[in-house]
Amino acid sequence: MIIYRIENPDTENGMWYDGQGRYRPFIKTLTDGRSADLPMEWDARYGKGGRRWYSGCKDSSMMNVWFSAQDARELVDAGYRLFEFWASEFVVEEFQVIFTREGITSRREIPLSALWPELN
Repeated sequence: MIIYRIENPDTENGMWYDGQGRYRPFIKTLTDGRSADLPMEWDARYGKGGRRWYSGCKDSSMMNVWFSAQDARELVDAGYRLFEFWASEFVVEEFQVIFTREGITSRREIPLSALWPELN
C-alpha cells in the first residue's frame, strides 16, 4: 500500500510524536495547526506487536485536509518533508493508515509544493 506522511527525515518526528514515540505535538506550534485538535493521544494500537506504528494517509490529497498552506510552509522551514511510503505492514483506519518502519519497502520524497503550489 502507498502511504503519505509528513515527517522530519532526520529525526522521524511526526506531528504528534517524536522519533522515539514520545508525545510531543509539534502541530500545536504551527500558526494554523489545522489538525491540532485531532485526538492523537497514545493508544495501544501504536505499540501493537511490540513495534512502533506510525500515522499517515492513504491519499496525498488528504494532506490538504489535515494541513493548510501556512502549516506546510512552517513545516518545510522546520525541516519536515512529505514522503510516499510503500508499506507491506499497515492497518487502514477511518481517518488514517498506521504502518511500521519494518514494513516499508520503499520511500520517495514529494515536494510539498506539489500539494501547495503557493510554496514555490
